Amino acid sequence: MTTTRRATAADLPFLEEVFGIAADWNPEAVKGAEFWHADPTFQKYLAGFPRDTDLGFIAEREGQDAGAVWSRYFTAADPGYGFVAEDIPELSIGVVAGRRGEGIGRALLNAMLAASPVSLSLSVEDGNPALELYRKSGFVPVGRVGDATTMLYTRRSD
Repeated sequence: MTTTRRATAADLPFLEEVFGIAADWNPEAVKGAEFWHADPTFQKYLAGFPRDTDLGFIAEREGQDAGAVWSRYFTAADPGYGFVAEDIPELSIGVVAGRRGEGIGRALLNAMLAASPVSLSLSVEDGNPALELYRKSGFVPVGRVGDATTMLYTRRSD
């Protein structure tokens, strides 16, 4: 059974691991943790986690961290990969190798969508099988950057 809990500052090392997992989703184009730790994008998505406006969750399966999701706001002057607007945070998500296909990504995404009070964006590269999960969860394509689709989940007012 998968359980989810709020991510805290103590989870930063695992979030760093998951960032690399998400960035290296394609086994034919793996750059590795050392590359990502040196890339300025790494700090953009993780430095100071959790900021007051960050929201994140850790999925656990059989007592082990199995995946993570978090959202962070970016500015038009310094956007993330899936930037849509300054008032819409961008979501990052990843599941550890050996645990994919077990519903962990869906559990993480559901936790984020239930807890986020605002719309969310993300970027998904062509060929990434997670695209179908995002579509089924209500994300719609709103743009393209290089070989990636920017998607938006619109929070509806109740």
